[in-house]
Amino acid sequence: MSQPVSLIVSQSPVPRWGTGPTKAREPHLAVVYATATGEVVCFDGRPLRAGQQFLSKYRTRYEVDMRPQHRTAVLENNPLVSRDGVHVFQVTVSFTFRVDGWTGAEDWVRSGLQDPLPVVHGHLVSRFHSAGQGFGIEQAVDLQNHLTRLCASPVSLSPGLVVEGCRVSVRPDAKSLAYLETLIEAGWTESIGVAEHVPNIGAAHRAGDLAAVQQEYEIGATQRHDAAFSGMLMNSEGLIRQYLNTHPHDAAGAFAMSRQLEEARAATAELQNQRALGLFQVMAEKGLIQAGDLDLLRQHLTGQVGQATGGHVQLSAVATPQLPGARPWDSPPQGPAAPPQQTDPAVPGPAPGSATPTTAAATATPTTPDTAASSAVPVPFSGAALIYLVIDESLNSDCLDELNRGLAALHSALSGAPGVSAALRLCLLGMAAGTELRLPLETVLPSTRTPILTGRQGLSYEHAFRTLQALLRQDVALVKTQRTQVLRPIVFFLTGGVPDEGPGWDAAYRELVDQGGNPVVPHLIVLGIGGAEARAVRTMATRPEFGFMAAPNQDAASAAHSCAAFLRDTIVAYGQRLSSGDPQFSLVAPDGFRAAEDAL
Repeated sequence: MSQPVSLIVSQSPVPRWGTGPTKAREPHLAVVYATATGEVVCFDGRPLRAGQQFLSKYRTRYEVDMRPQHRTAVLENNPLVSRDGVHVFQVTVSFTFRVDGWTGAEDWVRSGLQDPLPVVHGHLVSRFHSAGQGFGIEQAVDLQNHLTRLCASPVSLSPGLVVEGCRVSVRPDAKSLAYLETLIEAGWTESIGVAEHVPNIGAAHRAGDLAAVQQEYEIGATQRHDAAFSGMLMNSEGLIRQYLNTHPHDAAGAFAMSRQLEEARAATAELQNQRALGLFQVMAEKGLIQAGDLDLLRQHLTGQVGQATGGHVQLSAVATPQLPGARPWDSPPQGPAAPPQQTDPAVPGPAPGSATPTTAAATATPTTPDTAASSAVPVPFSGAALIYLVIDESLNSDCLDELNRGLAALHSALSGAPGVSAALRLCLLGMAAGTELRLPLETVLPSTRTPILTGRQGLSYEHAFRTLQALLRQDVALVKTQRTQVLRPIVFFLTGGVPDEGPGWDAAYRELVDQGGNPVVPHLIVLGIGGAEARAVRTMATRPEFGFMAAPNQDAASAAHSCAAFLRDTIVAYGQRLSSGDPQFSLVAPDGFRAAEDAL
């Protein structure tokens, strides 16, 4: 609002014994008298004569300004909100007010007020209240016309005022104006985009034609290149020769590649030679071959190894291993068998519909270089054990680092022992809000990439179970097409928290382990660390002895380290038993863990 206005321009006592002013000083002033008891009288705005003032009951004389007052106000403290309840209109009102005649002058003096602007402001606010809710922020002109109609007629206000001549100006406030400008600019951009669409389409067609011509030239050049080098052998030497032809200025690089190839071949041949000799010695110690046959057999097989490395590398000469205390053509000495060691009786069964080796609890009888358990040769397992790792990727970075190191160690152990990994198929799933395939089901070889877990947010058991069920159906069917026996799949399930869906994962879990509805029901071995719930771990484990919880005082990173070692040792040991013809599966709790049912 504007600065305060005072309609009473003069206030003075009425002299009872002398003479005082008898006329108003200006014609627009009305003279009003008040008694000591509060009675207020205006004699048509005229002052009392001198004789009327003598011993008069009136004590105070007021001069009231009756001129029209013009003011402009902005409704800032009581803004009008638009229909959406977010944007605000800025309302400016120009108005005129005045004292409503002699009666109005009496009422104004009687009210005791000084400034009429709060009275007028309150009237305008109440008049305009909630008017903006019927208009959108872009309808400022419509709201302006509506408010102008509301205050078009003069209005008498108590005490003794008249408001008239109102003129209203409405526009969006600064924030709303920026919003409208953004909408207008977006509309302009859309209009321009529509106008430019046709020429852009033409330009895209022309660019496509040029790209097609360029592609044809590139295809022709590639075909000519292939024809020129079609007679070249596509082995390692041929590839190096082709590199030198295409990069004639990089002879040093071609020479370095050739040297690296020869070094790799020599190292591979030496390794294979050492492994072959070790195998020959074990076979000789177990009486599978005679000592006199070793040299001829070694030369034959190591020659095949040299050819398999891709070159003609001469293998290092290693002396034929001698059997302790034996003469040529003597059979190896027979020693007493070591006492048997009983394994854990938890044996996964076969997948329905597949041929399965016996799953009865078995004993393992180890042999040493000095003793042989039997002259019988163990029959390696010819089928496939499907191993799935479902690991929580919502764990903290320290836990994921430990698990990634464990996966690398597992990969190294399996890829370095082809006889062990041949009986296993390994798959890794990363579990978070969604489940991602980190390693598809395959035999772990030196060429197999090492899977890496990636930290992500969220945790959903339901999504993991449904993804796992779909993978199991697909993978088992694929392995069976290779005429391979399939053992019942084993799933290692590692969780470190509470799933986002709460107990809503139960239906997906029942579908996964329902032997009536799922032909490839797996064994679930569940490991709980960090914030995992023991009850959920026990529920998900398909046997009570398959559920493990970390100790309450064990930090998550240490528990993850124990889980990584557990996965590596358990899977490698299972592969070793399978390679020796024993399908028995044993399980020992991870270091620092206890059964989940004991943690309830």
